[in-house]
Formats: sequence, C-alpha cells, structure tokens
Amino acid sequence: MTSIRMQYVKQYRDRTGKLRYYLRHPKNPSVPLPGPPGSRQFMAAYEAGFVAPKAKKGKHGDGTIGALVIGFYQSSGFKNLAPSSQQRYRLVLDKFAQKDGHRLVRDMPRRVAISIIEEIGETAPGMANLSASVMRRLFAYAIGKELRKDNPFSGIEPYRLGSHHTWSEAEIATYRAAWPIGTRERLAFDLLLYTGQRVGDVAAMRRSDLRNGVIHVTTEKTGAELDIPLHPDLLRSIKACAAQGLTLIGSPHGRPMSAKALSAMVTRAALAAGLSKKCVPHGLRKSAMRRLAEYGSTSKEIASMSGHRSLKEIERYTDAADQAHLARSAVARIPEEQNGT
Repeated sequence: MTSIRMQYVKQYRDRTGKLRYYLRHPKNPSVPLPGPPGSRQFMAAYEAGFVAPKAKKGKHGDGTIGALVIGFYQSSGFKNLAPSSQQRYRLVLDKFAQKDGHRLVRDMPRRVAISIIEEIGETAPGMANLSASVMRRLFAYAIGKELRKDNPFSGIEPYRLGSHHTWSEAEIATYRAAWPIGTRERLAFDLLLYTGQRVGDVAAMRRSDLRNGVIHVTTEKTGAELDIPLHPDLLRSIKACAAQGLTLIGSPHGRPMSAKALSAMVTRAALAAGLSKKCVPHGLRKSAMRRLAEYGSTSKEIASMSGHRSLKEIERYTDAADQAHLARSAVARIPEEQNGT
C-alpha cells in the first residue's frame, strides 16, 4: 500500500479498491487530489486547496465589485490561467472583494485606483505591480460585461524593481567546489543550470519525464511544452544520486519538494559555499540563458529552452552576456578578404 506524509492529506480505498487522496484543510472544504502522489496534477490541486474559498454567490448585489470578482473567477480568462497564476490572482482579488466588494463597479474613479496601487507600493512595490496588472484584467472583464466604459487601472506606471543576479562563472565554480557530484545540493544546482527552468518546474520534474536523452517539461507559468536535451554534466549528476521517490530532486526521504523548499535548500547551500545572498536559485536560470547567448545560440534557440514567448524577455535574461565574448564570436563570422587587399 502506498504511504505518503503530506500536511492535511488523507487517503482511503473506495469500494472498488482504488486508493484515493483528499486534502482536508481545517479552514477549507475537502479537495480531491487527482493523479499519483507528487504528480503535477496532484501538486497543483494540493497547493490550490490551501487558498481561501471564494465568496459565496449572492453575498454582493449585481454591479458590485464583489459580484464582478465572482463572475471573473467563473470566466474562461481566469480558468485558462495556470494554477499558480490563479493563486496569485486570488491573492489580490480576494482581499479587494473583501474590502470593497459592496461598492459599485461603475463608481471606481481613476484617482482611487491610483491610490490603491500607491498604498501597496509604499511597502511592497512588486506586489503593487502585480495588483495593478490583475486589476487591469478584472476591469477589462467589467468593460466586456458592459459594467463601465473605461479601465481606471490602465496606464498606471509600474514600479522599477531590481532584477535577480546572474551567477558568474566564478560563482558557479565556487558552488561546485563546495558541493560535489552525488550530493542533493549539487543535483538541484545542475538541474537548474542545465535545464534553465524555473524553480517550480524543476521541483516538479519526475523520473518518468526522462525520455530518450531529454527531459520533458510542461512549464507551470505558461503551459509551454519543452523537450530539453540532457547535458552530459547533468546526466552524470543524476546518475550519481541514488534514485528516491518519483521526482528527480526531493527530500532526503524521497518525498516531493515544493518550489519554496527547493529554493531554500539551494540558497542555504550557496551561503554555506561562501557565496553572497545575491546568489539565489532563479539567478541560475539567467546564467543558463547568458551561457547560451555567449556560446552563439540564436534567440529562437534560447527560447526553445527557456520557454519564453517574446524577444524582449530573452533580451532581459541575457543582458549579462559577456560583451567581449560575443564580440569575438561576431568578428569570427566575418570572412577574411582574399589577397589581403
């Protein structure tokens, strides 16, 4: 019998003998957990089960912000979002509906919309940018429902945020020296660096995703499906770690790790190696893109690995590419003139 230990997860066999799993959170309704434990489907339902339930229908009258939020949750625009994006949207909208749900959608003036974002931005500029983006989407939905003709959150200037540090080759070498092949810390590092994926997607990688020398990835953020060839260094790292559990990187006991737990493990390992606090796991994704640019990969080749859909995003990730290296590569492509004339 399969045995798992995850917070609030209960299991039982139904009358047909099939083993079923439920998340029984004390503050939320029970949630069925589909698929095998640790699978993307299972973990998405598990994480969504911790989100506070949406407001009951009928609590707010027609035309109110509360009713608008409930309607948006039922729309295709919201349901087509990845589970992680839905969770972020709820983080913004549930609070908005709780505070201003009784107000009419048509009565939201632009000055109040700006004040809402600026109030958040005083202490959390990143959250302010997320809130502005989500609210624009909500009020675009309101325009489509003919509840108002303008969007009060359009054109609000975003806060300038710092970017994640791109690991240098010296920092990469320092981490490797501290954590040799065969350690979980090194495997996590190599999975991040050689696949170039987000931490959440690396945490979800299963052994069954390895096929014919590639790792198959369905990105959580965009849903893009990628087949990433296994670099020889990554393959050695995978083979050096004892296979435990369903995922490629898990807890010491083989249980799946959340993105937060994986990020914390690599951050601790980097600090233990003597690296600065700026060397965080997401920076390895940027390092992977930087390396591809420096080794002459085209934008399409980089996008095929990163899953980015726009050239602007690729350029942002490869800003740290070594200029001298790229210049030498560019000059090397110019054919030599014959006879030196």
